Amino acid sequence: MTVGIPSVKGMNDQPTDGASEPGGRLPLLALDALDEAQRAVHARLQATRLRGAEGAGYAAALPDGRLIGPFNVMLRNTRIARPLLEWTEAITGSGIPADVREVVILTVAAHWRAEYALYAHTAGAARAGVPEAAIAGLRRGDTPRGLRAEADVAHRVATALVRDHQVPDALYAEVIASFGTDRLVALVNLVGQYLNTCALLACFQVPAPTRHRTGAPAA
Repeated sequence: MTVGIPSVKGMNDQPTDGASEPGGRLPLLALDALDEAQRAVHARLQATRLRGAEGAGYAAALPDGRLIGPFNVMLRNTRIARPLLEWTEAITGSGIPADVREVVILTVAAHWRAEYALYAHTAGAARAGVPEAAIAGLRRGDTPRGLRAEADVAHRVATALVRDHQVPDALYAEVIASFGTDRLVALVNLVGQYLNTCALLACFQVPAPTRHRTGAPAA
């Protein structure tokens, strides 16, 4: 199954067919409406998360610079956004392999049915070399097939934390053998990061880019 990743070319924030606004419950903030603290967070996002999104092949901003996804939400509270970005960057720099990272994120996003996170990290997983069939399984919340051993155990740990709220002894021993304590701490923090992200997406009903806005099939 080939999963299309829509772009935001031609996208606007006033759809005429009743579909969700691109910001969900929060209107997108125009660049000229940002205060000084918001402009600083926007610039930091542009240099980090938005650059990463561009490299992975998904959209985090409209062509006019307005942020979409969780990034528009983050601009609403810069005092929280700044330390949250420090935390995010520490997790990103912790040495978790790219495919493991994307598998964990899709596992969390599928549990929450977080549209934007599923859209973005479908693209990220494909870029990281996660097999297409495994991506499709992760998006459905199924047991994925064809993952590397590290990615497979990370998926099982993420599922245990998000669904069962505990990690059995046998699985804990397996993940310690695969990652060691330091990287397991980072892995658990990655789960926490995307629990936070998915909660924001859910509360503010943030959608993924869709066909009517982009002219491309929805992810």
